[in-house]
Amino acid sequence: MPKVHITTDDMTIDVEKNYKLIQMCDEYDTSILFGCRDGACGACMVKVVDGADNLSKMEEEEKDFLETMNARDDERLACQCSVHGDVTLEVSD
Repeated sequence: MPKVHITTDDMTIDVEKNYKLIQMCDEYDTSILFGCRDGACGACMVKVVDGADNLSKMEEEEKDFLETMNARDDERLACQCSVHGDVTLEVSD
């Protein structure tokens, strides 16, 4: 069972494989915030500290949006990610 560790909250959550981060955050009290919930606002941007390969592949729309936000290479939109293995995240500034 994959584990999602959120360093900002000092919290580790066990999730099912292919579990969507947005669903996890709806079920648990995390500091990851959501606005539009469909990859158009950037409110849910997180830094992937470890386990980037254990998140779903980044689609072109997310990649394009992150470029407009001047995001770093290690940042993703939580609303666009599902978990395939252990991952460590922190809320982006």
